[in-house]
Amino acid sequence: MSLPANIRVNLSAPFPSIVRGGGGIAVAKINGVWTVSLNFAQLGTAPGVADPANTYVLTYNVLTGVITFIPMSAVAANKVVKILTGVGPLASPYAALPTDEVLIVKQAAGAPFTVTVDWSQRTKPLRVVDGKGDAQVNNISITPAAGQSQLAIVNFTYKIIGNGGSIILTPLPDGSGAY
Repeated sequence: MSLPANIRVNLSAPFPSIVRGGGGIAVAKINGVWTVSLNFAQLGTAPGVADPANTYVLTYNVLTGVITFIPMSAVAANKVVKILTGVGPLASPYAALPTDEVLIVKQAAGAPFTVTVDWSQRTKPLRVVDGKGDAQVNNISITPAAGQSQLAIVNFTYKIIGNGGSIILTPLPDGSGAY
């Protein structure tokens, strides 16, 4: 038994004459071409989320092209944590990246360690931790970029001098330093 011949049918099924977008969706028709897209003007901003476990964020991975929903609680729980081992790019002096949030200094060989920070590039607080527990002997220094302040003192280098010590420094809104 053979398969039937291919059949091609051209139907003129008109698109509805009235199309509206809502809830952050925009619809436009230009030269007979309909475009459906996100309307960021309709999306509001909020200072916080009342129920982060049940509020989702739409994310897009540029490399894979995958769009996913992530619970807000997962986004808030993620912190960029680095363990500074004193080897390679994690050696002293370490220039804190704008995305770093927690730096744990845990060198294999005990030695003083310096973290340099350009506060004009940061928006999030930075926590520096003595992860090895030897800061009393091997101080950890946090040094701002030239001309910036830390704890209201220009060019002030904060030192962690207690074993297991840590500090959280928060950037000033104008980018001139941290407190």
